[in-house]
Amino acid sequence: MSYKAIIFDLDNTLLNFELCERQAILGALSDCAVSLDIYEITEANFLEVFETYNSQYWRKRDVLSPIEITELSYQSTLAQLNIKTDKTNHLSQSFWHIFNHSAVTEYGVYELLTVLERNYRLAVITNGFVSAQVPRMQAAGIDHFFEEVVVSEAIGFAKPSPEIFHHALLKLDLTPAQVLYVGDSLNHDYAGARQVNIDFCYYNRKNQALPQEVKPKFIVNQLLNLLEVV
Repeated sequence: MSYKAIIFDLDNTLLNFELCERQAILGALSDCAVSLDIYEITEANFLEVFETYNSQYWRKRDVLSPIEITELSYQSTLAQLNIKTDKTNHLSQSFWHIFNHSAVTEYGVYELLTVLERNYRLAVITNGFVSAQVPRMQAAGIDHFFEEVVVSEAIGFAKPSPEIFHHALLKLDLTPAQVLYVGDSLNHDYAGARQVNIDFCYYNRKNQALPQEVKPKFIVNQLLNLLEVV
């Protein structure tokens, strides 16, 4: 293929968002001396309740800050599980400190990027907050691979909006035909890339069956397999 650049999604493509988030959720409890054992609550149970509330509050991100969303998630989880603490504000601050300064990559990421940078310009398009996404890439040691990092918060458009893809193309001074986009989300990554006629490689990290109408240019279930198609 005659691609000039490969653009990646960040969360659950280059970085394992689920593990990063769970490390921060539980790490904050440890930092603030909140013991689940005293209440005979498992980590899995706490995470399940927390993630349910967190997803609900994230839908209100237009009116709530990230700190407020996390604080409310802890408050609701602690209340439902009858865990007593006066440190919900500290929990939220600790969560974001841990989340923003640590990262778990998907398998093979560093090797993949090391090979790709020899022949392609590399960039990232990610939904999220600049204060989180950029430091996490730095913590993972992968930020230096990328010529451009486009974060939705910074430009006011989020995937699957075509505007965020057009912004990245403008920054790279490339046409859609010169770019391959790699991501794990059909709703955000595939849909967005399709709107602007960018070839899409679906990172099918959980080996899910695809709807019949979904037709990515490439499909890989290991990131290193990308080297076989570009």
